Amino acid sequence: MNRKLLVDTNIFLDVAIDAREEHVPGVLLWDEFLYGEIEGYVAATSLKDVYYILSKYEGESRSRGFIEAILKIFQVVPVDALICNTAIRSNEPDFEDGIVRECGESIPVDFIISRDKNAFGRSYIKCLTAQEYLDFFCDIEETVSYTHL
Repeated sequence: MNRKLLVDTNIFLDVAIDAREEHVPGVLLWDEFLYGEIEGYVAATSLKDVYYILSKYEGESRSRGFIEAILKIFQVVPVDALICNTAIRSNEPDFEDGIVRECGESIPVDFIISRDKNAFGRSYIKCLTAQEYLDFFCDIEETVSYTHL
């Protein structure tokens, strides 16, 4: 059975914006989702955040196209009143991170993929960066910089 990963907003931005420091690991992880090696999940609220931030850098059309690509590959975890109430009462210091954490725990996923090292530390789900996941679980001989999105 495939591993289940919930991907945080910052990883999607790494994939979409070439200039970001963690672009290459993000793209390589994206490929793992494309090849069906892992099941991907995204919190519904992350889609809004990715769209908003990406539209500032890349414009409306590119932002919509990227969200459409996410929707083809990832399963969206709905954010409802239960998720919000659990997140606001959780021991997660940041409400937005609490929402992502509760989405991951509601599935449950095997890992949360994020670069936010201050988040998800109290969750029973381990948080890894894209590079850490690749190092632990993927056989990638060499990282190369490319864009194909």
